[in-house]
Amino acid sequence: MPMAWTNKYRLFVAVFGRLVMVVARVRLFGAIGIAVVTVLSFTVLTENDSLGNFFHRDHRQRGFIAPASTSMSDSKSLGCFARDTVYFVPCNGKSIRVEIKVGRFAKASTRRKMLLLLPGWNFADTQWCTRTRVCDEATKRGYDVMLVEMGKSVYMDSLYSQMRADYRLHPTRTWLWDSVLKPLQKRNYFTDQGIPEDPTKTVNGRVLYKSMRLPIPSYVMGLSTGARGALLLALEHPEAFQGCAGLSGDYNPLLMKNDNLMINCLGKYDEVPWRWRGTNNIELRINELQIPCYIAHGEADQVVPMQQSQQLSEAHEISRRASKNSTKMASMKLVIVKNGGHNYGFWGEQGLLAIDFLDDNLKNSTIVK
Repeated sequence: MPMAWTNKYRLFVAVFGRLVMVVARVRLFGAIGIAVVTVLSFTVLTENDSLGNFFHRDHRQRGFIAPASTSMSDSKSLGCFARDTVYFVPCNGKSIRVEIKVGRFAKASTRRKMLLLLPGWNFADTQWCTRTRVCDEATKRGYDVMLVEMGKSVYMDSLYSQMRADYRLHPTRTWLWDSVLKPLQKRNYFTDQGIPEDPTKTVNGRVLYKSMRLPIPSYVMGLSTGARGALLLALEHPEAFQGCAGLSGDYNPLLMKNDNLMINCLGKYDEVPWRWRGTNNIELRINELQIPCYIAHGEADQVVPMQQSQQLSEAHEISRRASKNSTKMASMKLVIVKNGGHNYGFWGEQGLLAIDFLDDNLKNSTIVK
């Protein structure tokens, strides 16, 4: 090979070798840089995820409850849910699904709230969210929305011997309170006292909690049989709720003595008349109502007659007039919709109006902020 070509070959090899080394170094440093950026990004996102700032995942592990967070807009609500959560609570040998959809705070001034949505008989609890805009609108307004899989519950206080066997497998409202709602008082929900064990003191008429954990205003709304569940919870636990709403509900079993659902739950009226007039009869207990209530019914309802809501409202007005402290009695708003039926179109529309009613009540609330 001529000397000129040999020199050119050696020069080419040297240049190519240097180029390979440079590329190798660049790739090495590039790989290291990418790895570092990835690790840092993962760390930052993971940290923010744990605080509930960036992600609101739907955790579906059995028994999972989200950790507490201090990053929410309402910084005083320590102990509240940090992200969307699903967990399960035992009942009659089964595991009942509970879901929390965490409120989205469009404004820093939005106050955190809780809205328990109760389903009707044999309705999926999630249909509140899939077939109406109630869930989405509530979370936009800062409500944590709670759904409980109640199945064929008619929200009785107990399981009676006359109750049909398959109905006995489903939750009662007593179970709902004792096993699902009451335990959440430790997270500031469903209470007007803050954390039950949290020491308090009063300064200039203002209640201060040692940990600054103020109770989260909680509300309950139900449709169909869930409406009676909502009002019964409100009657029996006024300390837990700031307001309630019932859509297309049945409140007085005596108006439906031939209704198979009531018969299969309570037993026949002629056999146990006292039970039809007892703790499950909301109309006969209306004087116990201590919180504002929104009642809506459709004239075209072919399942539950609108007289259920009309007579409940009339009974409330009679009780208010007879009360010595009528000005302090809880208010009740009755809405009758001419073409309203027993369906999600009606419940979606009235559910949004009920949220307006609850929001107005919160503005006038005397709870310490």
